[in-house]
Amino acid sequence: MDGSEELRRRGTLRIVYAMHAIGFLDLLGVSLIVPLVTHHARSLGASPSTLGAMGSLYGGLQLFTGPLVGQMSDLYGRHVILIVVLVGAMAAYFVAGISTMLWVLILGRILAGTFKHSLSVARTWLADFVPHAERPKHLGHYNAISSAAFIVGPTIGGHIASSFENGFFICSMLTVVIFFVAFLLTLIVPRWIPKPEPGTEVQRQESDEKYVDPDFVPQLKPVELLKQLWHITWTQVPDIMLIRFAMGFAMILFRSNFSLFLELRFQSTPLYNGYLMSASGLMGATSSFLVGHVTAAYGGCSRRLLVHMAALMALAQAGMTFAPSYALFIVAMVPLSLSSAVFRVNLTHLSVARGSADQRGAMLGVGQSVMSFARMVAPFFAGMLTEAGGILMPGVASIGCALIAMALIAKRLQLSAEGGDGGDDVDEDEKKTQ
Repeated sequence: MDGSEELRRRGTLRIVYAMHAIGFLDLLGVSLIVPLVTHHARSLGASPSTLGAMGSLYGGLQLFTGPLVGQMSDLYGRHVILIVVLVGAMAAYFVAGISTMLWVLILGRILAGTFKHSLSVARTWLADFVPHAERPKHLGHYNAISSAAFIVGPTIGGHIASSFENGFFICSMLTVVIFFVAFLLTLIVPRWIPKPEPGTEVQRQESDEKYVDPDFVPQLKPVELLKQLWHITWTQVPDIMLIRFAMGFAMILFRSNFSLFLELRFQSTPLYNGYLMSASGLMGATSSFLVGHVTAAYGGCSRRLLVHMAALMALAQAGMTFAPSYALFIVAMVPLSLSSAVFRVNLTHLSVARGSADQRGAMLGVGQSVMSFARMVAPFFAGMLTEAGGILMPGVASIGCALIAMALIAKRLQLSAEGGDGGDDVDEDEKKTQ
């Protein structure tokens, strides 16, 4: 028995490490190419309005495909869907890399918007294999390791693009190779999943990990799938999704004109912007590692923790918006990174706790879809605000959104006990198995 438990523990640990590696590879590949897409599109003749439409198209596709991919992973299994989205992402970045006409690049972005869900599927698979009480810590580590890719990716991509005439093509092919490595790693993961002994019934463990019979072929019912997604969004997590949108909109509203803000406010160059993006990645990775400690200091995922983080985010955005110097702008980035990291992990934890084990993919897919909607509309509003009131207006509006989120948390967020641990929100089925 002890030997079996040890093998089970080792297998789970290997899966956790594999999900961390896949998350890192995902964002490493993305960070190589995404900062270069705008420049490449402009070289193909894209106007500013076309660039905005491309961004909205990507966000819109993510909005609709995110919940569907999450639900499909609940239905067919994380492994199968992770393979599908990784192959789709490889195709997307290959098409973008070989683009010499604008419509080909747009096709690549359409494919990316449809299939680029490997980060969320891997995160959901990770949540399947870790105990409920340890999810904030593991999700924080996952975000930290994934975010670490942004420490090196933008700098490498920027130097390649500036050193070679076909730099965008080189970065795109590197991205394809990186996603292929993640694909190979995904193929290996099932070997580490503990199999039930013959003649024994599969028992749900504290971690809620599930053994999927390879001979089982589920039937996909699109209408029922959409009904279930609607039910999840508006009956189980409406408060969390509303808060997630407000915080996401606040962040994206400010970051939409990030490079333009730096250039106009501090006369920054593209090279220094790339270095600042790498520094932001370092802050994000460090902050994500601290999420578990910050959450524990508040006694768990509590209303007080989230209200304080919303206030900290508003103060940080005010500091960045009105910073009189480049140095103070960088200093204000630190609390912004910490507050956003705490929000991401704890809202994900609350979403997972609200649903049953077979709804996790759909829960996180709906959350990603909400963020995609914010990603689709925020750049449009940021552009309008900049034209109407100047470069500071998106920052001012983002401060207001953070304060609105703070009010929503104080009045609307449903927790089982005021200041209590998010673990109290576990569904009844899960309670019975503990």
